[in-house]
Amino acid sequence: MNMGDVFPLISVIIPNYNHEAFLEQRIDAVLNQTFQDFEIILLDDKSTDESAKVIARYSDHRKVKHIVYNSENSGSTFRQWKQGLEFARGSWIWIAESDDVTDPRFLSTLLQGIKQDEDIVLAYCASHKINEHGHIFDKVDWAETVSNRDWSRDFCNVGIAEITQQLFYKNTIPNASAVLFKKSAVNMAIFDEISRMRFAGDWYFWIKLLEKGKVFFSAQFLNQFREHRFTTRTMKPAVIEKSRFEEYFKVLNYCRSRYRLSWDVKKHIWIIDEWVDKYFRFSSFSCYNTCFPVHYNVLAGLKILKNRWFGPLKRTGNK
Repeated sequence: MNMGDVFPLISVIIPNYNHEAFLEQRIDAVLNQTFQDFEIILLDDKSTDESAKVIARYSDHRKVKHIVYNSENSGSTFRQWKQGLEFARGSWIWIAESDDVTDPRFLSTLLQGIKQDEDIVLAYCASHKINEHGHIFDKVDWAETVSNRDWSRDFCNVGIAEITQQLFYKNTIPNASAVLFKKSAVNMAIFDEISRMRFAGDWYFWIKLLEKGKVFFSAQFLNQFREHRFTTRTMKPAVIEKSRFEEYFKVLNYCRSRYRLSWDVKKHIWIIDEWVDKYFRFSSFSCYNTCFPVHYNVLAGLKILKNRWFGPLKRTGNK
């Protein structure tokens, strides 16, 4: 780099794998932000569709600073995050997932919130859900099932308090595309752990970030999280679904041990309900989960018996 180089405030990392159908809309949504002091880093993880052709159309755009086509699939979205961070020159990072969409005011709104306090290391906004065709069909509201917070209002909170009051119970930051975080707060060693995770790596990443500072939340719906058959929340084979719970409890046990927190079955009922749901879907699932505390297993067993007697478990709509 030359001494006279001026770095952008924000580095936008767009990790892509087989999202040809959504990629142009995603890149254009970034380029159309009202705040323009950013660079774009495009990463393709050996897509088997025509993603490379879509990306190539942006190769000469002045905002696009790096394009990387992996020669082999990395097997992990978090390895892509790490690769993007290694290229990033901005002070703030936006992981703009390639299948999501963002309001033009996303960056300007979160940056306005960040200006409130120099200790903020992570800012995020409310999200709508969209389908494969881009139609909004709901809001992302699973944080509301474990929290008494009024999510219709902006807030700023100390990171440790956010972990112990919210993130110990559920991933209340459910979509990376809704997040802006400070690069200097990231310990790159975290990727040695989360690169082996498929379901809760982002949850753990947010927690480790928030140990370094404060969080800001905008209640404006500026992010659109796309749900389709390839998202991590869709049903996977039984052996993979079992690993989901191991990851959940890796995060929970970290928080519980570090901050001396107590189990709360009411606020973790969503995990128990997920396990019971999968017990009825997969013959290889038992009613006993080795990750659960004893009283969580007792409640799971009771729910299974009740469902056998009185009918199927009502869907909770949780992650």
